[in-house]
Amino acid sequence: MRISTIRQRGIHQAVRRRRSKQIAIPTRSIEAPSITPHFSDDIGSGTIVVECKSGLAQIKIINGETTETLSYDCSLSGQKTCSVTIVPEDFDQSKPLCLEVLGYNGRIKRCSDAWKLTIRDVIRIPKSKIILGKESAIGIDLRPGHENDEADAKLDGHKWAVMLNEKGADGKLSRAKTIDLRLGAILDGAVVYYEDGHSTPCGLRYTPSGSKFHFGGGNSQSFHMPSGVDIVKVEVNRFGWGNRVLGGITMTLSNGTKTGSLNKHRAAGRMFGNNDIKVLEAGVGEKIVGFYGSSSHYTEEFGIITGPKDVELPAQAYDMPELRNIQRRDWARNK
Repeated sequence: MRISTIRQRGIHQAVRRRRSKQIAIPTRSIEAPSITPHFSDDIGSGTIVVECKSGLAQIKIINGETTETLSYDCSLSGQKTCSVTIVPEDFDQSKPLCLEVLGYNGRIKRCSDAWKLTIRDVIRIPKSKIILGKESAIGIDLRPGHENDEADAKLDGHKWAVMLNEKGADGKLSRAKTIDLRLGAILDGAVVYYEDGHSTPCGLRYTPSGSKFHFGGGNSQSFHMPSGVDIVKVEVNRFGWGNRVLGGITMTLSNGTKTGSLNKHRAAGRMFGNNDIKVLEAGVGEKIVGFYGSSSHYTEEFGIITGPKDVELPAQAYDMPELRNIQRRDWARNK
């Protein structure tokens, strides 16, 4: 136990030294580690992949009463480890699987229960072998007693999803042509406009009184999506006002166009930090096919839905409630 403690302290010290200005490596990624589920029909038959582009320093695994710490070489001459695969069948699935990952760059990713993360982060399309992925950023909450582990965050807002191809009033699929990012001091939401003329909000449709909801946003920015061009990156500022509100957003297209604002400002005496930014990207062989999230008056969660890059989604996917923004006019009164 003493050896494990010494090794852990040494790893943190090595990371701090490597991040000093005198010997910092400018090419090292600042992105936080990721925890991604990969499975077919059930949790037990798949894997959970832990990755960090700058390299992994340590993975702490807690499963019930069992704790295991995996440490990796952080020396200048060491062989960097960027990916580790965890096999779920090696653990007791009746108990929470807690993961704490320390990256080579000092960034930390925590998940209090990987089983919940696995279930929440995929969408299966009926009568199809296609599985869609989900990853999101959830607002940081500085209020006492509130949980900031994204896997455990309690979200009270309207749950929505908006696909980049969507059926119009005539039942035919229409492609997204313009996206309006509704930004002010924080992230109000977004609106997707389609080629057939209809639009769908990434957020509330109706106010508590049942009237149409209109986004604010004095710094809003919109961009055109040419045919054949994909959204390849979404960056989200998790810190808005410290009460589970997202601060800002940018989107980058495959043609290099980048639109939006992260609103990197100081708020309530708090300095902005790299841990506030979450980068959302599709995996290898995938592309972003839609968005999802949770919204009250502002946006508390914003995420991407990913699917196979070279495979068209089956028609039934666009009728799935979990891939649409459905909100009753009396939603607020019946929550």
